Amino acid sequence: STSKNIVIYTKSVERGEGVNYNGCIFRIKFVLLIPYKKYGSIKIRNQRCHIDFEKLYYKMEGQMNEKFFDLAREKQDRMINGAIEVFAKNGYKHASTDDMVKAVGVSKGLWFHYFGSKEGIYIFVYDYCVKYMLLELSTIVNDREKDYFELIMQIAKTKAKVGRSYPYLTIFLEKAAQESQQEIVAKTAQSRQNYEKRMSDYLNFAEIEIVPDKAKRDCIKKMLDYTISGIIRERTAEAAGAEAIFKEIKAYIELVRDMTLDLA
Repeated sequence: STSKNIVIYTKSVERGEGVNYNGCIFRIKFVLLIPYKKYGSIKIRNQRCHIDFEKLYYKMEGQMNEKFFDLAREKQDRMINGAIEVFAKNGYKHASTDDMVKAVGVSKGLWFHYFGSKEGIYIFVYDYCVKYMLLELSTIVNDREKDYFELIMQIAKTKAKVGRSYPYLTIFLEKAAQESQQEIVAKTAQSRQNYEKRMSDYLNFAEIEIVPDKAKRDCIKKMLDYTISGIIRERTAEAAGAEAIFKEIKAYIELVRDMTLDLA
């Protein structure tokens, strides 16, 4: 079956086999085993795999030059990471493609060859980050978790895991949530809604039940949110490893949880 994101369910194809969809040929990188759909992503019992559907998706959307996906994976990630970092630090308006050139060592001509414009880079990178984060959340976070502290721990663990490959991804998503350029906000609206809804579904299901006062619960949640965000920003700027960042976040979550038990 297919959706807007060209998610394909199959147990019959072999790795490397070509798949024809609406006249476009693309390759399967991994064979899916026992897949099922949940919140618009793929989860697989015992083994998680990816389909290399991005080339087809972006070709159909007309957002970019599909030849980007013909680059070596290392170069793709280098360019994606460079763009994420620049947008995370500067926002859309003040981000400079010159800074991306310096960060990655890829000429401005190639950036525009693959993405067309700064806007094209932003739209692609934002959509990519949302899909990547949602996929990782679906593999780590228990969507029926009722304990708020445990839920936040799982989300923090996901962000740390994502940070191994894309250190500024979490910071970029936070920065993008405050984006003031309405045209770019409108052009990334669907991905924004997908991400916000998933996070809202997680957070609305969990609660700090031992604290009866809602105002106090909200203060505790806000304090943790600010603390985790601050740690990620500070430690990422210091080039700390993902494990070290999660270890520090975990310590703060446990401290706040213990203080909350005393408060109750």
